Amino acid sequence: MLSSKCSNLKVVKLGQFQGICLAIGSRLDGIALCHGLRSLSVNNCGDLDDMGLIEIGRGCSRLVKFEIQGCKLVTEKGLRTMACLLRRTLIDVKVASCVNLDAAATLRALEPIRDRIERLHFDCVWKENDNFGHGFCNFDLNALDGLNGSELMDSFGGDECGEDTSNRKRQKCEYGSEADDSFLQSNGNSNGYYGNSWDKLQYLSLWIKVGDLLTQLPSAGLEDCPNLEEICIKVEGDCRGQPKPAVSEFGLSILACYPQLSKMQLDCGDTKGFVYTAPSGQMDLSLWERFFLNGIGSLSLNELHYWPPQDEDVNQRCLSLPAAGLLQECYTLRKLFIHGTTHEHFMNFFLKIPNLRDVQLREDYYPAPENDMSTEMRVGSCSRFEDALNRRQICD
Repeated sequence: MLSSKCSNLKVVKLGQFQGICLAIGSRLDGIALCHGLRSLSVNNCGDLDDMGLIEIGRGCSRLVKFEIQGCKLVTEKGLRTMACLLRRTLIDVKVASCVNLDAAATLRALEPIRDRIERLHFDCVWKENDNFGHGFCNFDLNALDGLNGSELMDSFGGDECGEDTSNRKRQKCEYGSEADDSFLQSNGNSNGYYGNSWDKLQYLSLWIKVGDLLTQLPSAGLEDCPNLEEICIKVEGDCRGQPKPAVSEFGLSILACYPQLSKMQLDCGDTKGFVYTAPSGQMDLSLWERFFLNGIGSLSLNELHYWPPQDEDVNQRCLSLPAAGLLQECYTLRKLFIHGTTHEHFMNFFLKIPNLRDVQLREDYYPAPENDMSTEMRVGSCSRFEDALNRRQICD
């Protein structure tokens, strides 16, 4: 219906739908008939599986942006085959809350477009049995171009979707060591089927659960991102009841391997804990902030947005003393945005950042009332800090 009534349709967002692409035989169906689509977002479509992804890849051959969230039946094989089919166009991908697509599986699935993708989001869900090597079979792109729908499903393995494939001829998978020589030479890579570098990746977005670490990013396949400029990290969960981390830092220092990284959003706003004294055996939010921000001084950031964690019981999201001290170590910062409140004497730490020109406290957390006796920032204290900031000599 969409394809016949809306022939110029470019962008579609689907949520809580069933049957968006049934993948019956080799015939295109549903959303896969919208051949002119440039952007597709699929959210919580319970019956979308790998075969549906393959049909979308066949039918929506001009797709530039693809988002998938909360689709429980989709696996690495389906996403990888779709990426092969859309290798020439797909540059913006978001994969979130898909139980069969942890971080390592998502990165392996996107290997066919690794050298082309520009924007990427995935969940940093690490599994104990993750194999960060490249043992997954690779499709020959030249062979894929010549396959029809039935043969694509044969090469994928129709038995996984309940189809009888005993009488079908299956397309063979080629491993990295047996890849087409001309394709390898064109990518300047002789060690694997696809290039090892995410050459065009400029923006990376990550979701991570409280207590997990970023340190596995490089070993999961993101070790070489020469043009990555911006990263957005969302930390979510309840610190209350969490054991004390076995290591001293969350893993921000590992991001120093990205030479062009200059902008960061570190959002701990949905991280909950004890802002005051924590029960015995647990850490209060100031110690959690120390854990999250340790190592940030090793990055050459120009711009930073930071959301402190919160204590909902006392309605407080406030920058702590350890956090202010660690942010002060970001000597290359020019713009700092705190999405919360803090105390005036903590703000004075930032005057030691030599080239800092713009500091803002964003009002997405409502501050203390004027008659409160606490030392949270108010209009007068903001004015004093602004005057002190403007009095400094900035070399450029």
